[in-house]
Amino acid sequence: MIESIFLAVGINLIPILIWILIIPIIIFKFRSLNKKIIDLLCYFILTCSLMTIISPFEFYTGALSIFTVSGEVPLGGKIGQNISDLWSWHFTAIQTLITGIALGLIVPNKSLNYLKIYFFIPEKIKSFLSISSNEMQAKKQMSGQNSIQKSLFDTNSDFPDPISKNIENPQQDQIDLSQKPQTTKQENDASKSDQTNSLSWQLPKLDILEDFDEPGISKEDIDKTAQTIKKTLSDYNVDVEIGKIQPGPTVTMYGLIPGWIKKYKSAKNDNEFNISNNDRIETKTRVKVDSIISREKDLALALKTPSIRIETPVMGESLVGIEVPNPKPNLVTLRRIMQSNVFIDLKSKAQLPVVFGKGSSGNTKVNDLSQMPHLLIAGSTGSGKSVFINSLLSCLIMQNTPETLRLLLIDPKRVELTPYNGIPHLISPVLVETDRVVAVLKALIQEMQNRYRKMEEVGARNIISYNEQSDQKMPYLLIAVDELADLMMTSSFDIEQSLCRLAQLGRATGIHLIIATQRPSVDVITGLIKANFPSRISFSVTSQIDSRTILDSNGAEKLLGKGDMLYLAREGSKPERIQGAFLSDKEIRNVVTSWQTSTWPELENISLTINKIQNNEINEYVTSEKISDDDDLIQKSIELAQMHKKLSTSLLQRKLRIGYPRAARLMDELETEGIVGPGDGSKPRDVMLNKNQNE
Repeated sequence: MIESIFLAVGINLIPILIWILIIPIIIFKFRSLNKKIIDLLCYFILTCSLMTIISPFEFYTGALSIFTVSGEVPLGGKIGQNISDLWSWHFTAIQTLITGIALGLIVPNKSLNYLKIYFFIPEKIKSFLSISSNEMQAKKQMSGQNSIQKSLFDTNSDFPDPISKNIENPQQDQIDLSQKPQTTKQENDASKSDQTNSLSWQLPKLDILEDFDEPGISKEDIDKTAQTIKKTLSDYNVDVEIGKIQPGPTVTMYGLIPGWIKKYKSAKNDNEFNISNNDRIETKTRVKVDSIISREKDLALALKTPSIRIETPVMGESLVGIEVPNPKPNLVTLRRIMQSNVFIDLKSKAQLPVVFGKGSSGNTKVNDLSQMPHLLIAGSTGSGKSVFINSLLSCLIMQNTPETLRLLLIDPKRVELTPYNGIPHLISPVLVETDRVVAVLKALIQEMQNRYRKMEEVGARNIISYNEQSDQKMPYLLIAVDELADLMMTSSFDIEQSLCRLAQLGRATGIHLIIATQRPSVDVITGLIKANFPSRISFSVTSQIDSRTILDSNGAEKLLGKGDMLYLAREGSKPERIQGAFLSDKEIRNVVTSWQTSTWPELENISLTINKIQNNEINEYVTSEKISDDDDLIQKSIELAQMHKKLSTSLLQRKLRIGYPRAARLMDELETEGIVGPGDGSKPRDVMLNKNQNE
């Protein structure tokens, strides 16, 4: 009897022990089970085979239970009898089936691929498995290589087939897996469209961005500052009234209404007998705006602030605006502006909406990059240029897929834009070598010309009309350069020429540029670059000269830094003060990780290689033209030498109308040919040609 009890308990506890062991494995594998339907069907087939092993033990032992002992009276009376009746052969079969499925979940996935169990699956299930297998391979490969691999039935399959080689008659009731099934073009197109639909783009959510509270300046501080401004100006006989006050995140705008200057003069009465009786006549004159502006330093001293900014008119009214820094500036976040109604309205009608920040009066500032169409940014170190560029790029990639926007990032500093490596929007990794920039910019000029040819074929004037008429959409292309000064030091002529060419002709083809530099001098921001970049932003700079270089006006030297900037729009005549949106390194990583972990289909490649034949033809033409020009100048200089006994560089400049460097090179060549003698300081050189002819 004891042996029967142990036998009954042992046989019925085996499935329980198995479940206790495999529950963690089932929990772990069920996380991705919805993506592996093929495995679940394979496990079902494996279960059927395991049932043939487990079922004989159950049938041999009979309807055993821990409540019965070898068919004797059940333990527990009627309750035990009822439980023993429920434990019938039907529940034994269900128990066996569930146990087999549980055991099947333990089997590794790759072992099923070696078994080639597709032979036993009906045609419909087999086709479903092939599609699921294709999707799994595509998702796995595109995360690393950005391409869709072929299915398991392809001839280039990486899985070995050890079992199919040992089958003597593979043609009987089996499918030869080494042969690729022939499909029509329509089936191939349908399969590609299914894969594209299954791998739809998923834009990052705004939840990955952080948000902070904006307490703002208190009403007591505003009233105190307003009274200080009024009292300080009245001390200098400047009468003003406070019109409007608009607090902003960094500064508060105080709108002043100029008052009146009252003067009195006396006039004698006509009554000759009352000569002492004088009448006072009052005259009023409006306070000049210049008198308020001239008290700028006095106001800054009274307000205990390093600098204030005065402009007029402001707020759309006849007011003199004074921008006073807040005691505690607020942080403008990218998430809050992207959630604002102003940005949502712009997003519905703009092609490339971007976030700037908040104005000095607290209003939200957004813009359409496609209408700007290029942006030039300048500012000293630590003023907020790189943060502003990161906010622009993050805003664009959070609302545009790689099918509508592609990026080319150039970062000679190697630390500002390199975190974006790995996102699908990039046409190449972030460029950090300055030697490659010139070749890449020339390749982009070639890409721009190719886009113009495509537009000419369909009769489109710009990228918007082309995308409406053509089935193959053309993505926008954004080029961002974080430090222009380093590039200009490497090859100033080629960089300037390439940037100006792209800026002049790139707008219609959807090519836009964002260029930043921390040295806004005339040798970096040349006249050609300024002329082709009408939209400009200046952060805090060190001098008025730098401010006039980037904005053509003063004011940038008075900015506070940390995102405080002046924006000069293309159609604007005066710069506007804006507090730029802040974006932390953590938020950038979240945005980049969101794109890196997602899957994407194969994208159209934008070539960054120059057509060598076309490039060689251009170089040969330019070289031959330059050589011919030099030969002509040398011949003219020889004729001048024959006409004079002495020859100088200044004479060549005047007669040939060339610059000093070219005249100096001509003089060196004449000396090499023996036409003129050696130089002696600044004195003219002796012409040796006449002496040689006489000899």
